[in-house]
Amino acid sequence: MEMLVVVGIMLILTGIGFSNYVFSIVKSRDVRRKSDLSTISRALQAFANDFGSYPQSDANGKIIACDYNNTGLVACTWGAALAAYKNNVKITYISILPADPESDKNYYYEASANGATFSLFAALENDKDPSYRSDLTQPCGFGVLCSYQLTESGVQ
Repeated sequence: MEMLVVVGIMLILTGIGFSNYVFSIVKSRDVRRKSDLSTISRALQAFANDFGSYPQSDANGKIIACDYNNTGLVACTWGAALAAYKNNVKITYISILPADPESDKNYYYEASANGATFSLFAALENDKDPSYRSDLTQPCGFGVLCSYQLTESGVQ
C-alpha cells in the first residue's frame, strides 16, 4: 500500500513537471518569434535608410527586398539572406532572414503602398501572452492566423 502511494505521488509530480516543461517550450518559441521580428525590423530600418522607404510586400506576405545578382528586387525567402544592390554595391541587411521555429508556420510582412510603414506578423502559441491578439486576419501558416504584430513604431 505504501508503495502505491509513493508511485502515485511520483506520477503526479512527473505530470506536473512535464506540463511545465511543455509550457516553457511554447513560451521559448514565442520569445524567439518576437526576437526574430525585432531583428527583421532593424534590417528593414537599415533598408529604408538606404532606399528611402520600406520594401514592398507580395501577396504571400514576403518582403520584396532581395537582389542577389544586381537585377532588381524580388521577394526574399525566409531563411535566406536579405541583401540588395545599391549603386552597384551589394549590401547585406541580415545574413539569414529568420523563419518561424515551427515548419508549419511562417512570418508575414505587409507594407503600405507608399513604403512609409510596415507590419510584421507571427503566430504566438501562448494565448495568455500580453501581446497576443485574436483580431488579426493575416495568414501565418496553413489554417493558422497571426496573433502578434510588430510595426515600424513597435508592438501593436
